[in-house]
Amino acid sequence: MRDAVIVDAVRTPGGRRNGMLQDWHPAELGAHVLKALVERTGIDPAIVDDVIMGCVMQVGEQSLNIGRNAVLTAGWPETVPATTVDRQCGSSQQALHFAAQGVMAGAYDVVVAAGVEVMTRTPMGASIVKGMGFPFPQPMMDRYSESGLPAQGIGADMIADEYGITREDLDAFASESQGRALQATEEGRFENEVIPVPD
Repeated sequence: MRDAVIVDAVRTPGGRRNGMLQDWHPAELGAHVLKALVERTGIDPAIVDDVIMGCVMQVGEQSLNIGRNAVLTAGWPETVPATTVDRQCGSSQQALHFAAQGVMAGAYDVVVAAGVEVMTRTPMGASIVKGMGFPFPQPMMDRYSESGLPAQGIGADMIADEYGITREDLDAFASESQGRALQATEEGRFENEVIPVPD
């Protein structure tokens, strides 16, 4: 089995709702990162075997395969395929897993894993469209009729209970993580991966 290696990592700064990225079409934002990747690495995008992009709310501006739309918006050759995956909050991480698995299996030599979500323009829950049905069919609802389908927060509590993780453990982990992120930012460790986004 082959090893999968990360050659480069590039991203935009994180934004806030109605913040500095609110005027960017999500496909253009994805394209901005793809262009930067080419500029930084000097890679010919024509050799990219696939682009796998994570996106949760695949509706409106983020619909109809935003991964492919970003590739075309970036001006990459039309021969470069792309797909979009939805594993909810783990969508971009799943894109990375699929990319690595493809390299390890010998299906890809060069693949780009990415993610995009512009929640100002495509808010959470936007993919549930009034008048077009509900995503959970009756057999699924029947399965959880006694306990109710757990929300994300309840699911997190259930996982914590199953593995014996206390609130204090989680608070300590979160605090340490935030402290490490602040230290890394102050030490300039993210400067090489964060690209500027023009107004």
